[in-house]
Amino acid sequence: MSGGVPGSLAARGLEKAIVAWVDDNRLSALALLKELVRTPSYSGEEGVAADRSTMQGKVFAVADSHAGTRVEGQRVSANSENVIEWLPGAGSRALVLDAHTDIVPEGAPEGWFEANAFSGAEGTIEYLGEARVRLEVEGHVADAQIRDRMDRVWRKRSSSTRSIVYGRGSFDNKGAVVATSLAMGALSEVLTSLGLGLAGSVIAAYSVDEEAGERGVRAVVGGLDSWLGRRGYLGGPLGSDGLLLEVAGIALDGSYGWMPVVGHRGAVQLALSTRGRSAHAATPHVGVNAVIEMARLLTALSGEESELIRRLAELGDPSLLGLPTTAIGTTIVGGGVRAVSIGQDGIEIDRSGVNAIPDWCEATIDVRFPPSYDLAPIEVATAITAAVERFLAARFDPDGWSYSLRQIEGAFTPPVAMARTLQEAESHPLVRVALRRAEQVLELSPHLETAPGGTNATRMVHEGRIPTLVEFGPAGALSHDTHEFVEVESVIEGAKILSLMALDILGIVE
Repeated sequence: MSGGVPGSLAARGLEKAIVAWVDDNRLSALALLKELVRTPSYSGEEGVAADRSTMQGKVFAVADSHAGTRVEGQRVSANSENVIEWLPGAGSRALVLDAHTDIVPEGAPEGWFEANAFSGAEGTIEYLGEARVRLEVEGHVADAQIRDRMDRVWRKRSSSTRSIVYGRGSFDNKGAVVATSLAMGALSEVLTSLGLGLAGSVIAAYSVDEEAGERGVRAVVGGLDSWLGRRGYLGGPLGSDGLLLEVAGIALDGSYGWMPVVGHRGAVQLALSTRGRSAHAATPHVGVNAVIEMARLLTALSGEESELIRRLAELGDPSLLGLPTTAIGTTIVGGGVRAVSIGQDGIEIDRSGVNAIPDWCEATIDVRFPPSYDLAPIEVATAITAAVERFLAARFDPDGWSYSLRQIEGAFTPPVAMARTLQEAESHPLVRVALRRAEQVLELSPHLETAPGGTNATRMVHEGRIPTLVEFGPAGALSHDTHEFVEVESVIEGAKILSLMALDILGIVE
């Protein structure tokens, strides 16, 4: 996994020069971060390299300005193109840095300061303790709760206040995009100026569609017809674990201040449907209300969740990633609801037949599950569906109504685990490099984490067979929520960490 950096004066001078280059370019990195946050890039609408007004066009322009790197666009859909920047090296080894560029919708505008989710404004974040923070942005103040994982990072820091950039996509994932771009600039510019080279290639994929169908990363790593496959990177020797020996990957995502994340659970989404009998609202006893029956099902699933989790836990090994979880009713519609949208005035519902008893209803169940070392991931997903069906069948015997449960097509991702336990993960070569360089740059003792949600590492590992750091990225909070922010200094720190890791993993040629 590690190419090893020679302990020469040239190597030590290179490290200092890279760190200095990043520091010298922090203002331009901050300007880029703010500009990218101000550029909406919904999944499927990230833009193309040739259009400099779009997210992908702006990322391409910066990559194209780096001395020594090559850059190209890779079409994924009509208005969605990966940007791939790579620094060619002397050998067959490669380090793949994936940083997705798409965002989720911002939700109701009034939830954001100045009703502007894309302000890209600068502000500060203050740690209040007990997983609470206070944002201050251009005179606006809000308190918020953060994840326990980020709270652990704050407790290690010597300062309780940091500068931030505010807005949708700042943390997930434009801070990681800027850190990657800054690292690529540092490596290419400094190596070129010193007349040095890498003993392998660094490939930065600014990929699209992570929040929706993961089509971007699959176009980069998904088999021999992908970008990497066509260039021969996926055809090298494999280790005993079935993963490539000469290629390593890092899934860059808004995370916990460059604490290495070594696993995340898989996900399967289920659709639970009820069918009743419509009737006039003036005579409800004549019909069977599908929404009421759905409420009974959801109440059972939530009220006896511990029993359901106990059954699901029997299907996998929770040693690294913890027990399964369920999120019930993330989407629910019924009867005459024709459409739901979010407008300037909030949630807007297009209804018909409000004077009738609804005869149908549908809800979703999101199940997150740890790996199994006896069953394939898709077999676990099928077993999860069967377990939920048995749970409901033991509690309901419908009379005059019915229900059904199915896996939602395409709504499945397998778990990713770099080892069976955190202790084992610490000895993974890629993790060791990340821990060492993070400690050097952050000047604190990093620790390993697992992620509650999925990342592009799923496709990198399972389709590209690339040993991948599951998540690694700058600190911030409130992704997929209002008041999202990313810490500016953490973006800068990340560029240094990534650059130095590339030296370790690939080695240099003097």
